[in-house]
Amino acid sequence: MIHDIIHVSETSNAVIEAYILSPEEYARKGMRHPAVLICPGGGYSLIARDEGEPIAHFFNRHGYHAFVLTYSVGIENPFPTALQEAARAISIIRSKAAEWLINDVYACGFSAGGNLALSLGIFCEDPVITSDIGLTTNQVRPDKLILGYPVVTFSPTGMDDIVPDDIMEKMANGQLPDFRNANIFESLLGHKNVTEAEKRSLNVLPKVHKHMPPTFIWGGFEDILVPASDLTDLAKRLYELSIPCELHVFGHGSHGTSLADLSVKDSTEVQNISMGEWTKLCIQWLRQ
Repeated sequence: MIHDIIHVSETSNAVIEAYILSPEEYARKGMRHPAVLICPGGGYSLIARDEGEPIAHFFNRHGYHAFVLTYSVGIENPFPTALQEAARAISIIRSKAAEWLINDVYACGFSAGGNLALSLGIFCEDPVITSDIGLTTNQVRPDKLILGYPVVTFSPTGMDDIVPDDIMEKMANGQLPDFRNANIFESLLGHKNVTEAEKRSLNVLPKVHKHMPPTFIWGGFEDILVPASDLTDLAKRLYELSIPCELHVFGHGSHGTSLADLSVKDSTEVQNISMGEWTKLCIQWLRQ
């Protein structure tokens, strides 16, 4: 395993933590592997660590190089800061393809990180990438997207000013990140007192286009922060555009489950639920 920290930008603290499989020997010498850029969630106000390194180790076990992106968050880093950092990360991984024996490059994200990974597919042809930071579409477009409970419409039930009691309790106990400072709208727009029109402008569903990468989507029917309708509406839009897509909505399980197993969650959160099957389904989809 080659483990390294790579700075993404000279103007921010964004980094990618690399988990690169060691070069193969003997009969497998020179074998190339796909690479996965992992974008943890955190409401664009922090980085959820259980959606970073554990995900990287999971992909490593299945023969993938993994890179965890720590992107800039908070109200002082509005859109497109994180998007441009993610784009630079993809371009860095692609530029090292010969050295690291990489073939394809995928983007994987969870919650707000799912929104970020999805945005790489959406904005890869946009001037915010091609003009503002001078990267080409081919440098930054992921070959496939893996989206875990991604924020799409920014209109779920749990993103208003009323936080459900069970979420408040988990935040107080440190079981969930504390989202009560700058909310996701303020972080992306860069200011307080966000209007309803500004909130609606963040909805990426209308921006999905026919050049999107093939996409794997999963989440939960019980998720109160990202509704299942976000997932089904995104899959429907991709289907209408003839973009290959696979969707899994699990009947039980909360938001932010990551691998949904005992490596990241308490047994009370993941026992008797099937959400952890997303990992097996995802690998099967990638290998099709």
